[in-house]
Amino acid sequence: MSKRQERINIINLLYRHFVLQHNVLTTKQEAYDFSQMVTTSMGTIQVEKILSNLSDIIAKINQHLKPGWNFARLSNYHKAVLVYGVYEICYQQLAKAIVINESLEILKLYSEDTDFSYINSILDQV
Repeated sequence: MSKRQERINIINLLYRHFVLQHNVLTTKQEAYDFSQMVTTSMGTIQVEKILSNLSDIIAKINQHLKPGWNFARLSNYHKAVLVYGVYEICYQQLAKAIVINESLEILKLYSEDTDFSYINSILDQV
C-alpha cells in the first residue's frame, strides 16, 4: 500500500469518527474491526496516537483559525484532513511542504469545496 493510500484510509477513518460523532474508544475499535481500512500495524498505531492526542491536535488547529471560527464549524472531511496533517507535522515531524501538498491533493480528490487556502495556512502555521 502506498503512503498516500495509507493517509487516505486514516483520514477516512477520522472522517467517520467526526460524522458519526463516535467516542474515541469506538473509533479505536473500528480501526481494528475495519482492518481493510487501516491494514498496517503502523497505520493502527498512528490511529491510536491521533486519537490519544485528539484534543491537543484540535487545540492546535483552533489556535490558527480566523477569529469567529472554531473546529466545530469546519466540514467533517476538512476536520479529518487537518487532524491528520497536524499529527504528521507535530508528532511525526514530517516536512510541512510534504504534508501540505499531500493534504491538498487528497482534498482535491474527496472534497466538494474548492477553497483549500485556509487548510494550507493552518498547516503552515502549526
